[in-house]
Parts: sequence; structure tokens; C-alpha cells
Amino acid sequence: MAARSHVQDPNDRRLRPIYDYLDNGNNKMAIQQAEKLLKKHRDLHCAKVLKAIGLQRTGKQEEAFVLAQEVAALEPTDDNSLQALTILYREMHRPELVTKLYEAAVRKVPSSEEYHSHLFMAYARVGEYKKMQQAGMALYKIVPKNPYYFWSVMSLIMQSISAQDEKLSKTMFLPLAERMVEKMVKEDKIEAEAEVELYYMILERLGKHEEALEVIRGKLGEKLTSELQSRENKCMAMYKKLSRWPECNALSKRLLLLNSDDWQFYLSYFDSVFHLIDENWTPPAEGPMSLEGNLDHTIEQAVQFIEDQIAADSKNLRPLRGPYLAKLELIQRLRQRGCNDEYKLGEPEDLMFQYFLKFGDKPCCFTDLKVFVDLLSSSQHSSFINRLLGSLPLSPPAEGDVALPTDIKAMHRHLCVVQLSRLLGLSYKMEKAQKQDAIREIILRYRQGLQFGKSCLKTELQFSDYYCLIGAHILMDLWTNGEDWAVWQCLALLEEGLSNSSSNAQFKLLLIRIYCALGAFEPAVELYASLDAKHIQHDTIGYLLTRFAAPLGHYTAASQSCNAALRFFHSNQKDTSEYIIQAYKYGAFEKIPEFIAFRNRLNNSLHFAQVRTERMLLDLLLDANINSAYVTDRHPSVPLA
Repeated sequence: MAARSHVQDPNDRRLRPIYDYLDNGNNKMAIQQAEKLLKKHRDLHCAKVLKAIGLQRTGKQEEAFVLAQEVAALEPTDDNSLQALTILYREMHRPELVTKLYEAAVRKVPSSEEYHSHLFMAYARVGEYKKMQQAGMALYKIVPKNPYYFWSVMSLIMQSISAQDEKLSKTMFLPLAERMVEKMVKEDKIEAEAEVELYYMILERLGKHEEALEVIRGKLGEKLTSELQSRENKCMAMYKKLSRWPECNALSKRLLLLNSDDWQFYLSYFDSVFHLIDENWTPPAEGPMSLEGNLDHTIEQAVQFIEDQIAADSKNLRPLRGPYLAKLELIQRLRQRGCNDEYKLGEPEDLMFQYFLKFGDKPCCFTDLKVFVDLLSSSQHSSFINRLLGSLPLSPPAEGDVALPTDIKAMHRHLCVVQLSRLLGLSYKMEKAQKQDAIREIILRYRQGLQFGKSCLKTELQFSDYYCLIGAHILMDLWTNGEDWAVWQCLALLEEGLSNSSSNAQFKLLLIRIYCALGAFEPAVELYASLDAKHIQHDTIGYLLTRFAAPLGHYTAASQSCNAALRFFHSNQKDTSEYIIQAYKYGAFEKIPEFIAFRNRLNNSLHFAQVRTERMLLDLLLDANINSAYVTDRHPSVPLA
């Protein structure tokens, strides 16, 4: 609750100390101040509600509810009382009572824009889409502003999404929403980008892709300016759904000529080329090849286009990754179709080696190449890695020593080779002694690499952290193969890594996994707390802790972990409602179905179900009141000896 910055009337001045106490968490003083004020001004309803808020926050929920209902029964229309009651009902998790509050206020003051908009948002919190539609239209009639009209339209779409009967959705709700928007289009009243987005969403859901394409390509499409290439992306989506591959190809090609590093358009380009080939498409005798201009419809043209992109990029001072990866992608697709040998694009090993020479000093090089390593045969794995190692700019080693990198870029290149080597499975083929030698070398490289990160802040990761991670994983391989000593060395290595890079989440997650496997739960709790998991992370990584707590006998810690996870899941419903309201306020209509889907996914989360069940079992174990005398009488203890 925000403190009042200025005094508007005498009541505001009287209430201000109570607001301040509540804002500062001094609930007892807020209650006392409210009681003093009520003795002098019995009809000051807001003071009674503020007292109820103080009672609610001190755990006296029943008294707070009685006071709130006393005020609500009077159907107040002053802004202070309504806002205070809204806050109280939210804290009570009773949003349905807010709707009744504003329904009464709207009945008393039917011309109030503010109360009507509050009523709409109250319906949004409880998902009353039909009433939202009616409230939106009532608001538009009072104040004819476009946003209010489109609130009503979006509420129709939400009715269609939530309808159990899909036929009803497509025959009643969506067509009605379409007619409402078309009315505004005919009257030339479309003003904002959000309104065009909403029209597009309706047509897309109705399967009217031709009409949606006309809207995007027409005058209304010119309003789509907030996102880069928003209009082109929507056109591309419609071309794909309509199987208009010539336009899809021409548009992809045009966008790639503007930006040859945009990977999504390479994928669209290749998809469309192969669809055109499969359909035996031929260009028309007269006129343009497509609405979007010229296109490529044969493999030869696709190969030439990629070669031209690479040739154009070779002139740039700063080379782009897209054209080189596109060549590997084309080889992969041609191989899948069994026709790679006809087109001399080059050997994948040579192309990947050339790519490494160009971009190996970038951390992204490994993630780029790992998608294409299946182009190498198993017999090429060792030779490819040796070839990469031979190209590394390492300092010449002394006798018996290891060749080490002299700068960060050289270290990134070596790290990329080590990661590729593990990805190709070479570390799994090593003998035990070879693995131990590899671990010693990796630890040496990790410690030597720390010199490059001396100027890093505590919150930044060390450049050589990946050496530590790979060494830990090799040690874990040895541990799973029965070498018990390896797990202790792995723990020591990861703890050393964490001391040098205290923000490295991968170190912490791996340590949690190992400690729990060893039955040491307390260090795992501290590590998880240091991760400072936020929001959805309670679902995505929370299971690492909760699934081990009770089996390892740490029932109190298990209870706390489950409670932390459940707080997130329970707040999800309330938080999502607030996101939906903000989306309505700012016209981000396309996000509203995404928020609803997100909420449903969380409600159906397996982790949520497991934590909820685990919490019930822990309640039975920790809080159940069992009569020990009753148990002893009927089940006497059996002597151990």
C-alpha cells in the first residue's frame, strides 16, 4: 500500500498515520490508531477497513473478515474505502468479493469510468469472461474509447479459449469478435497496433489465413511497428499455413539479403526450397515469380545462394556465422534426402574445421558445431579432434609439460576442442589411467586459466570454469564405474571452482546432486539457498532438493523446502491474474492466452503434485498427535536382545 503523498481532504489527513503504520509493518499501532479515529468518527468506513487490514496481518482473520463485511454491506462509494477493501480481499485470497464490491459501486454511480474499469479488472482476476465482455461494452458506452471496446473483444476471445465445446467457440464467440472488429475497420476507427494484432489473432484462430494475410499486407499492417520485422514474421507464418511456398521462399531470400545472419530465415528458406522441389514447381511464363519477388526453386540455386552469401561475407571486417552454418545445414538436409554427392559443397569435416578457425575463439562455437557433429563418421572423430588441436596457438611446452594458452582467445579455442572431444565420446573410450592423466591436465589448465579472470567481479564467472566442469564430469564417470575415490576428488574440485567463481550455478547444481547422492543434505540446502531461485525456477530446479529431503531423514528441512515450493505455486494464480490485468491495460492482447496457458501448465506441474503430496505426508509425520500410551498398550515394544 503506497503512502499518500499529499492531503486531499480532512479524511485523508486523518487516515495518513494509519497508512504509514501499515506501510512500515507496524500493524498493532495501525489498529490502535484506527480505533482512536473510529471513536471520534464512527462513520469513517475507511478507518474500519484499515483496522481490518491490521487485524488480517496480525493473524486475526475472522475479526478482519467481520469488519470488512460490515463495511461492504453499506456499499461504500468513496475511493479510500474501495481501495482498502480491495487490498484486504486480495490478502485474504478472496478476489470474488472485490467483484461484488464494485458491482454495488457501479449501481450507485453508473456514470463512473473509474468504477467501471475497476469492475472489469475485478472480473479479470476471477476469470469471469462473459461479465468482462459486458463490463467492457458498458464502459465503452459511457466513455467511447477504443481500448474499452477491444477489452470486450478480447473477452470474447477468452470465452472461446475457455469454452469446452470447440464448435461453439468457432461458430459463436470468434465470429462475433470478428464482426465487432470489422465494424471498427469499416468505420476507420482502428488506431493502435494492439488492435491490429487482435484482429490478426481472431482471423488466425478462425483459420481464415487468407484474410489474415490481407490484413498484414494491407494498410492495417503498416501499424505493426513495435517489434523488428513483426509484419514479415506474420506474413511468413501465414505463407507456411497456406502452403504458399513461392512467397515464403522469396520473402526469406529477401530478408536474408538484408541480414545474412538471421538463422530463422535460413530455416524458412530451406523448408520452402525443398517443398517447391517436391511439388515440381515451375515459374510462370509471364509476370513476377511470386508476390514477394524472385525466388530459388532448385537445389542448384539454393547452393549458389549460400555460396554467394559466404562470398559477400568474406568481404566484411567482422565475419558473420550465419552463412557458414547455413552451408552445413544444407549439407545435413541434402544427406537426409540422399542427394549430397551431386552437389560439391565440400566435406563437412573441412567446413567445420574452417568454421573453427574463424569462430573458435567465441564461446558460442561449441554450441554452433554440436548440432552438426553427426555429419562426421565415427572413424573421423579422432582425426577431427587432432586436426583442431594442431591448429591451436599454444605456447611451446617444456619437456614433460603441457602446452598452455597465452591469452583468453587461445583458451576459448582449446576449451571448444575439449568440449567437442567429450561430445564425440572420446573421453568415454579412455582407459582408467588415461582418464586420470586427462583429469590432471584439465585441472592444471583450469588453474592456469584463472590468471585471465583476475579482474573479474565476484558476480562474474571465470573464463576457465568449463575446464573445472568437464573435469568434474570425468571424475563422476569414474565414480559410476566403481572408483569411490573419484567422488571425493570431484567434490574438492567443484568446491575449489565455487570458491573462485561463487556465482556459477552449474557448480552448485552439480554439488547438490553429489551431496544428495552421498546422503549429505545440509550442504545441499545451503547451496540451493545460494542459488536464490526465483519464480519458475522453483518448478524447474526445485525438485533437486525436495525429492531427497524426506528420504534422507531431514523432515524439518523437507517441510521448509516443500513450503517454499508451494508458496510459489499458490501465488501463481494471483500473480497470473495481475499479469493479465496489465496486458489488458497496455493492450498486449496476444500475451493473455500465453499467461493463461502458463498458469495451466504450472497447475498441472508434476513437481507441484509431488510437493503437495509430500507436504501432506510430512504433516502426518510431524504434526499428528498420536496418543503414546494407546500405542504402547496395544503394541508393546519388543526387546532388542
